[in-house]
Amino acid sequence: MYIRCKYLVVLFSIVLMSNLQADTLLGSDIEIGLWSPSYEAGDASHNVTGKRKSVFASATIEHPVPLLPNIKISLSEVDNSAYDYTKIDYTGYYEVLDNDLVSIDIGLGFSDFHNGHYLGQSFSEMLPHVYLDAEVSFPLSNITAYTDIHFLSVEGNGMTDAIVGLRYDFKLIAADIGVKAGYRSQRFDVEDFDQLSFDVETKGVFVGLQADF
Repeated sequence: MYIRCKYLVVLFSIVLMSNLQADTLLGSDIEIGLWSPSYEAGDASHNVTGKRKSVFASATIEHPVPLLPNIKISLSEVDNSAYDYTKIDYTGYYEVLDNDLVSIDIGLGFSDFHNGHYLGQSFSEMLPHVYLDAEVSFPLSNITAYTDIHFLSVEGNGMTDAIVGLRYDFKLIAADIGVKAGYRSQRFDVEDFDQLSFDVETKGVFVGLQADF
């Protein structure tokens, strides 16, 4: 609980600091969600029990400086009897398409695993990732379909953290507030990951809120 709260404070502080700048120069958003996951852990799957609810969060900062990437930081936690970890994603990305109907962001970053355990053995490690975010708005409505994906496949290590969902936006004066719902899957199929090899997946539905400043 202490680790999760500490990183949530960091995420929200980043957004608050960005909004001390001129609104015409910086944009930002924050998201917090509640995930209801199930767990799979290879041969140990039938014995896996864990938390029925998990909190995740993210913060982004966008700016007008040419060539310098925008920044996104994401936090998620998994906790069950076979494996647990805290994952923080640090991503630099660019908007390659942005209009009223479609937006696409692509980028690169690192996923940092803290205080991980698999069947009683500990791990802490970092993996690079490719980032893709895509949104499609439904005309004449406040509804947007979106996906948010971090993934890697290299040298026997595979990671996919994929979110697909819908968002309904409320247009307010100070910020746009989005109500989100969808499905999330985190899968890790790794070899010699901090001297461990495992294939685990955490997946399930989620709900969340997003504030876009």
